[in-house]
Amino acid sequence: MLDSLLVRRVAAVVSGLGHPLVLVPALVAFVAGRPGQGAVSGWAMGSVLLVVAAIGLWNLRQTRRGAYTNFDVSERKQRNSFYPVLLVVLGLATLVLFWQPHADGGFRYGLAAAWGLLLMCYLLNFWLKVSLHAAISFFLACVLLHLEPTWGITALVLAALIAASRLVLRRHTLAELLVGSAVGGAAGGGLMWLLSGS
Repeated sequence: MLDSLLVRRVAAVVSGLGHPLVLVPALVAFVAGRPGQGAVSGWAMGSVLLVVAAIGLWNLRQTRRGAYTNFDVSERKQRNSFYPVLLVVLGLATLVLFWQPHADGGFRYGLAAAWGLLLMCYLLNFWLKVSLHAAISFFLACVLLHLEPTWGITALVLAALIAASRLVLRRHTLAELLVGSAVGGAAGGGLMWLLSGS
């Protein structure tokens, strides 16, 4: 059943829509558009878009050069050169927001938590190819759960479907998906706890 053409096509669509470079700017745009965010939300949106563009161009260039097997960097060893670039770019974007004196704390700590999530995935990558699709989708679902509980529950279901799509497409093993989901959930839960206490 999992190998049927229809199931794989649906999984490919879900996986594409659940790509971190699609989900992250979508959620940031949602948060930035909420009432009371002010002009500073533009800095957050701009920072995230620059990160997405930089990573997208990097992956595209490396894929065309043959350094990466595909845009998703599906080979574990190839991710050893991918994560440092991602951490530097996201780290700079995070510093930009912390440099802004009136920046919303949620945006600041959100990017910082995302940086920590990626650092953990990088460290684990020496032993296991953690699913970034699963990690990011569950992290963002936790963020949405904090902001809009009803939408957050829906996002958790979608995150599970995204993880399942990666299994159907055989991009990850069950262990890689479970670890990715756990890392994303832990980072998101930690961020929710921090924001709830602030």
